Amino acid sequence: MKNRILLGLFTVFSILLQAQTCNQYSIKLEGIYGNIIPNDQHVKDIIINPVIGTELSLEFQTMGNKPWQQFNAFPIVGIGAVWLNLGNLQKLGNAFALYPYICFPLIRTNFIKLNLKAGAGLSYLTKTYYNTNTDSLGNTLPSLTGTNSAIGSALNVYFSGGGSLEIPISKGFSLMAEYTWNHMSNGSAVAPNAGLNLLNGFIGLKYSPNYNTSRFHINCCIEDIPREFTFEIIASGGFRQLYYKDNKTFPIGSVVLGVYRPMSNFYRMGLGIDAFYDGVYNGNTQFQRTYLTTDELKNKIRLGVSWQHEIMLGRLIAGFDFGLYLYNPLKNLEPYNDAKNGTLNKPLIYSYNITNEDGWFYTRASLKYTLDKHYFISLGLKTHLQKAEFIEWGLGYRF
Repeated sequence: MKNRILLGLFTVFSILLQAQTCNQYSIKLEGIYGNIIPNDQHVKDIIINPVIGTELSLEFQTMGNKPWQQFNAFPIVGIGAVWLNLGNLQKLGNAFALYPYICFPLIRTNFIKLNLKAGAGLSYLTKTYYNTNTDSLGNTLPSLTGTNSAIGSALNVYFSGGGSLEIPISKGFSLMAEYTWNHMSNGSAVAPNAGLNLLNGFIGLKYSPNYNTSRFHINCCIEDIPREFTFEIIASGGFRQLYYKDNKTFPIGSVVLGVYRPMSNFYRMGLGIDAFYDGVYNGNTQFQRTYLTTDELKNKIRLGVSWQHEIMLGRLIAGFDFGLYLYNPLKNLEPYNDAKNGTLNKPLIYSYNITNEDGWFYTRASLKYTLDKHYFISLGLKTHLQKAEFIEWGLGYRF
């Protein structure tokens, strides 16, 4: 898993960096102050102090050498290195992250620059459930009490999204301020995986050595992206765990059939049909969330339809999907006690508590990288609201 995530991280960064004008770079140093969102009782129990830290970033201003740069209003691409003290050194420890990101300009003047920032990469946690779940004598604790009950693996994904404000203050120097949502989890590859969601404020300085030589290459003859329909099929696989006490890993898989149409030169919309296989639902678990007593294939299959939104960045496509289950036998097996006490008969859409069941709604964050005219590789994170289900590693075909 570690090697695959590392490969994906550096592939994305190299894609973004390869077309840049390298002398238009900046160095940015910011201090961080924020808080962990208590989205889960296990997380709430281990929050003590605010989060503090720092981020050092290297940024490159795109100059319009490629059509996608001009279509997206000459965004900034960068890579950030992060250190965070998570406010509870005994149970949460420190976090380190390395992630590529992109900043899309919303306002750009000589006096102020406001950007929308988004990025994804890797994080490393010094404390996890498996290295805090012992007492001072080395004995295993009987429950999650006194442990890092939020994260089961040292290596995790790292997401960042929010706003970035830049105010020039002198020759080559700018005052920076950011406010972002940051997320760390392993996509349920290792349990427990409540994940950590943070809201962080940043303040610092940015230095651009060649600030006075920046000239955008505006090409009025660039052809628009054809507004034609394209079709894609993606086959993905992976693995995940359901419950930390089971100590078992199961295969997952998915197939997506999608049709897409560009709505502009940088955004396309699509409709997808999704089929999911999740091997954890075999009826052999101590986790009393889904009332399963038998191992049947039908309980491992879910089908849905998704509304997909994607940003086109040359060979790279970043997207977010909103899905509705059309076939989901698990919906009548959750919550556990309700299903145990009687047969449920839920409609297609119904009210539910995400703490007790997955519900009818799912989402997917995805990255696709085009290899040639037809083939591309993909990476996806499927979730039910704030709860990650699994990470998908896929190969796609476009026609």
